[in-house]
Amino acid sequence: MPGSSSLSKAAFFALTLISLVSLNAWSHERSIRVGIVPQADSFVFVVQGHYQALDFLGRSKNLVDGKTYTVKPSAKLLSLGRWTLPAKAWLKSQDPHAALWIGGRRYPGNFLVLLNSNKTVTGIEIIGIETYLLGVVGHEMDASWPLEALKAQAVVARTFAYFQLEKYHSQGYDLGDDAGSQVYGGVNQTPKNVVLAVEKTKGEVLGYRGKLLSVYYHSCCGGHTADAGWVWGFKNTPRPLRGVRDPYCKFSPDYRWKVFFRSDEIKAALESRRLLGGALKFFRIGTEKYDYAKSFKAQIGDTPLSVDANRFRLALGPSSLKSVRIFRIKRESGGVEFSGAGSGHGVGLCQWGARGQAMRGRSYEKILKFYFPGSVLSVVE
Repeated sequence: MPGSSSLSKAAFFALTLISLVSLNAWSHERSIRVGIVPQADSFVFVVQGHYQALDFLGRSKNLVDGKTYTVKPSAKLLSLGRWTLPAKAWLKSQDPHAALWIGGRRYPGNFLVLLNSNKTVTGIEIIGIETYLLGVVGHEMDASWPLEALKAQAVVARTFAYFQLEKYHSQGYDLGDDAGSQVYGGVNQTPKNVVLAVEKTKGEVLGYRGKLLSVYYHSCCGGHTADAGWVWGFKNTPRPLRGVRDPYCKFSPDYRWKVFFRSDEIKAALESRRLLGGALKFFRIGTEKYDYAKSFKAQIGDTPLSVDANRFRLALGPSSLKSVRIFRIKRESGGVEFSGAGSGHGVGLCQWGARGQAMRGRSYEKILKFYFPGSVLSVVE
């Protein structure tokens, strides 16, 4: 799920926010470049429909419907089956129903194929952002959840995508397809509620003081969302990214939890690449806000340590230590027990809280206002 980021100048100046009264003026679909296969030795795809391989000299080859092709480096060129292409080439759809299948997922856009300097290949899907969202919303939120929650997710995912344009510019694309950006699983048999959520919020994004808002979301806050500045260490947190008390996510399986780690696991996460001798003498929270730990303090042998809480969590594994919203740390025989709440970084939209609000009949507009107070629902042109 999305973490911290910065807005590229190109992304900012390419966007204009207008009020919702002008919604009907938004009539085209911007494209986004998604890194589907980043720097691989090769990749395999199956053609569905009519595609052409084109180079930048205008030469083209028709690809065969239903056939499997392999893209791989060949000297300083690209090899596509028995054809040789330049280091940058298109796989272009000639049919509105055409798609490429890669790794069991269906990608309906055009593709850009790049040969990298390290002799790997990268496959990039170029797809309309509204179509892209059809492959994001249902992977980031349960498609069976209430429509208003899915609509809130669609707005936040769209805003996130626009804000992140050109994040991976040096690699030739805007966003990845995993949790480092937001999870995109291609587009195939999209659940009806996901389609409705995207269609009914078409073009809608969150803004603040006339600019696109940097938004975030997570699974469950455990009762209180976190300040973005506290979590990621920047000053002057804008109002929409400050923590709010959230009574709506109580039905999440991660609302409260306990987890035990052995002392050697704690030491390994604390030491990172350092080699320290001695036993783990103590471990406790350093600083916290809304129960979100900013740092942990410990001592290994004679060496006192202070470690960033989020880095420590990532070192242990984010699926093991589900969040840094920690109520209690208890030393036990052979290790440490954490009692905590929530899942994820805690900033922005709490997905389980959005579900809880939608179950109570609250609209997606109210849900967004709750998690991003002071923000404005706008349309991007």
